[in-house]
Formats: sequence, structure tokens, C-alpha cells
Amino acid sequence: MPATYRLDLAERVVWSKAWGLLRDEELAAHSRKLVTDPRFSPDFRQVQDLLDVVDAPLTPSGLREVARLNPFGPGARRAVVVPSAVLFGLARMHENLREGAGDELCVFRAMAPALEWLGLLPAWQPPPPASDDPLFQWGEPSGE
Repeated sequence: MPATYRLDLAERVVWSKAWGLLRDEELAAHSRKLVTDPRFSPDFRQVQDLLDVVDAPLTPSGLREVARLNPFGPGARRAVVVPSAVLFGLARMHENLREGAGDELCVFRAMAPALEWLGLLPAWQPPPPASDDPLFQWGEPSGE
């Protein structure tokens, strides 16, 4: 799975985007990178845009690791937007693994209610791409 994120510093939002095949390794790399990004703050809100993910062979141990690596702090709101019932279920499992983390995570099937829940305007867009946007991708492309 390729994945990336961008920071909207004015709105204090992390926009995380994944597409193709969603794997444990990219999710963990994303969390590790956020912690080291000097522009990031644990109180940022997050939009996890997974609408272009086509499959997710995530493992229970991978989900536990991502929950352990959670870079968000108390009061941070995080919206996960998914295209399918399978991804909805996986996101809810992740939500349950993070109990007591202090941040709030909610899973949505459409972007508009996610943005509303985060307190963002319906027309909110992530910042434009930059040459230094992180890209997380493991393995060789296999036509996903």
C-alpha cells in the first residue's frame, strides 16, 4: 500500500491517505514518522482517508502495534473514513485496542460526516502535495 500524510498547520489537522493494499508495515511507519515530524503536535485532529484502499490483510499483532505507537494525545479527534464493511470492522477493532489512549477515534463511511465531526468545514481540503511528502510503501507493486 502506498500511504502518505500532509499537515494543515493552520487548521491543526493531519490528513493521512492510503490506497491500494493496506498493510501493517505502512500503518506502523506512518505513526513512527508522525512522532518525529517537528511540525506535528499530539493535539492535532486527523482525517484518515482510506477510501481508495482495495484490500487490508492486517493482522491482530499489527493492529496492536499501531495502537501502541499512537502518536495522538488526550482530546485529539481522529476520523477514519473507509469504503467497505471489512475496513469498517478493522477500524473498529483498532478503535477498541486503543481504549484508554485519551484520543477520540470514530469510523465513517463518507467524508462529509467525518469532517463535520472533526469541526472542519465541508469544503476543507488537505494541503497541496509537496516534494517532501512522506511516502510509505513496502514490497514490489503487484497490480493492486
